[in-house]
Parts: sequence; structure tokens; C-alpha cells
Amino acid sequence: MRILIITLLIFTGSCFVYSQNFDVDTIQFNGSSDTLINIVFLGDGYMQNELDKFVNDAKKASNTLFTCKPFSQYQNYFNIFIIKVPSNVSGAADNPENLIDNYFGSTYNAYYNIERLLVPMRFDNIMNVLANNFPSYDQVMMIVNDSKYGGSGGWVGTFSVNSSSSEIFLHELGHSFADLADEYWAGSQYAHEAINMTQEKNIEALKWKNWYGDFGIGLYPYSESPTWYRPHQSCKMRSLGSAFCSVCKEGIIEQIHDMVSPLVFYYPESSIIYPTVFPLLFKLELIKPDPNTLKIEWLLNNNQIELNRDSAMIDVADLVEGSNVLTAIIEDTTGLLRVDNHHSIHFSIVNWNIETSETGIKNIALSSKKTDISIFPNPFHDQLNIAFNEVLNKKLKVEIIDMKGSVIELYTLKPQKVYTINTANLDKGFYTVNLYTGNVFMASHKIIKN
Repeated sequence: MRILIITLLIFTGSCFVYSQNFDVDTIQFNGSSDTLINIVFLGDGYMQNELDKFVNDAKKASNTLFTCKPFSQYQNYFNIFIIKVPSNVSGAADNPENLIDNYFGSTYNAYYNIERLLVPMRFDNIMNVLANNFPSYDQVMMIVNDSKYGGSGGWVGTFSVNSSSSEIFLHELGHSFADLADEYWAGSQYAHEAINMTQEKNIEALKWKNWYGDFGIGLYPYSESPTWYRPHQSCKMRSLGSAFCSVCKEGIIEQIHDMVSPLVFYYPESSIIYPTVFPLLFKLELIKPDPNTLKIEWLLNNNQIELNRDSAMIDVADLVEGSNVLTAIIEDTTGLLRVDNHHSIHFSIVNWNIETSETGIKNIALSSKKTDISIFPNPFHDQLNIAFNEVLNKKLKVEIIDMKGSVIELYTLKPQKVYTINTANLDKGFYTVNLYTGNVFMASHKIIKN
């Protein structure tokens, strides 16, 4: 029998239960909660006899999510859970000054006298339920059992069970998960520089310049405040029932990449002394988008030996005496990202250091990490910055290659997180920058000098 320790606090006539365990159910499970993105649905205004409805409402939202691009391509990157928390009364309040006895204090008119702004106000209750029942959450969505139209973004995305609930859910998830702005005019208090909102009018400096002119992406002023601009005229962040525009899809995928590495497991996974038995097998277990857009490059001593395979075989004749490095680089090459003009490269890399002698393999040692590289500005002028998410443990070698394939600049730089390269002597045009740690290839990126 599970023993519950319950503390009661009385506040404006309502009972708040802390340190209590509730039923946690799984809607979708694709892997460890330590490695995947965990969306947790909470319900407010569902009485005990309405919790089955909450389960169905959460399943409906989950099903909607994975029929919507780009989430449909990355369904394998998500787990979905629900926490069943009963309220004493159904629905939501109409006034934040007069909350009802639902559990999380959800109310319309939460701020700015905006009726549709539906927000759960009892934040301590939310934090306690999560801490005691599912502390490894990544994104929380609150379903409010009220038929009136309403919702809100924020660290807890919120939506009602109105007839448009599925679309409200996706719109609010865009706010909460990817920090997307509204593309309708929500009021000056919500205007800010965002992935899909700007006051920048110079196309060359525009944050979505890589999409400009394609798929309806442009620079469209808000009629209510024409100094602010959005990238599209009918994105889901403007009107329910529309698809996410290309700019917003890219922002969502970037967030997914920030949170999840496609690399789950690799073999061999520890230092192993091998007998002289060949060929040697090296393999990866990956989380793949659908359709699969992962590029898998295998390099032995910086020479490509396999491409887009989950495994590689190494024969004795492939190795040199002494130190050999086998590298697997995994990068998502989806067309929903315009990487040539994109600031960040997200990739996972595994290195096996293979030591050989006349008697055969002496040892295999490995290292693995997820790496984020930012190369900015792009286009650039007199300097180019290269930033890593952590300090490198070896010197960085940077090659700048012109359109003819010639290395015109070569730098070897001491380990640090951010590097600044003087590019004043480069002519205007297109270049490729290749990055190496020590002698191990890391990444290649196209850059433009204006």
C-alpha cells in the first residue's frame, strides 16, 4: 500500500495538497526520459469522475501533435506523460481575483483584461505536483476542462477544451516549446525580437533571410504597429488551422536539436583489448527522424570509409602502425533547416582511438559528445566568430577554402570556447570553413563574405 503524507493549506477557501502522489500514465514512450523530450500534460478543472475525459483530451492533443509538421517528423524524439490531478469543481474561473476550487487555479482574464488569456495561477501547486510526480519534465501543458475559448504560452502552455482545442494547443506549444511570438498583433506588451518577429528592415540582416522569398516568407508589417514585422501571412502563430511557416518550423527543430542528441548508444563503448581478429565492428544506435534525414559519416584517419550506415567494419590492412582514429559524425540534414546561412551546427561525434603494434591491436579507447558550433555573423565582413558549447580539449584547426577548393587561410588556435578570426584580407564571395580538433575532422560549413 502506498502511504501519502498530506499537508493542507487553506487559501481563499480552497484546499491545496502538497507532497502528494498522483497517478502518472504514459501516452507515448520512445526511450529513456533522461535522453528524450518529456511532455507532461496536467489537467485542471477535471473532477475525479472526469479524469477519463482528461485522459482522452490528452490523447487527442498528443495525436494532433504528431500529425503536425515538424513534430510529425520528430515523433521518435518525444515521450508523452499525463499526471491525473482531480479538482473539487469543474472548469475555470472568469476572474483572477475570484478563483474557484479547481486545483491549479486556472482562470480567464488572467492579465491585461484579455478574456481569452487562460492561465493557471497557483504556481506552487504546479511545481509541487511536478516535483513529487515527474521531476524530469521538459515541457508542461495544462488542459483546462472548460469549453470557452482560451489559452496562453509560457513555461506552462495552457489551452481549454474548446472546439478549437487542438489548434489552440499547437499554437500555445509554439510559444512555450520554441519561444515563438504571435504573428497576429497581441498588443505592444508582447512585441519583442523573436525567431519570427522583428523590427529589422534590412533583408541582409534579417534573421530569416535564408528563407526570404520562398514558401511565402517575406517581411510583413503588423498593420496595428507597422514598425514590427512577421515572416508569413498565414502561419499557425497567426491563425488557427494554418501550418507552421518555414521560419517557425526551423525554430521548433532547433529546439529539438538543442534538447536531444540522435546518438543513443555506440559499440564498443569502453576500452577493450582486442585479439588479432578482423574485421572489427563499430556500430551506432540512433534516434532517426521520419523520413530519416541523418547524415552519418565514418572517417578513418580523416579519410571517409562509410556514409549513411549505422556501422563500419575495419580490417587490419586499413590501419597504420601506432595511433589510428575512427570517427563517426552524425548530423541532421533536414531540408527544413537552411544550414548554409544558419548560425548553429548541431552534431554528435564519436572517436575511437585504435592503438596498433606489430602484434596487433593493443587498445581501443573512445570519447563521445554532442557538440553545438555557432559560426557568426554569416554573411560576415572583417571578422568571423566560431563558438563552441564547451571548451575544446585540443587545439582547433580552421581551414578557409575558396570556391576552387584551395585552402587560402589556415589557423591553429589554442583551446577555448569562442574564437575570433580576422577576415579583412578575404575578398567578397563564398567560402567553406573546415574545423578540426587536433587532426580529427569536426565539421564543414558554408560562409559568405559581403
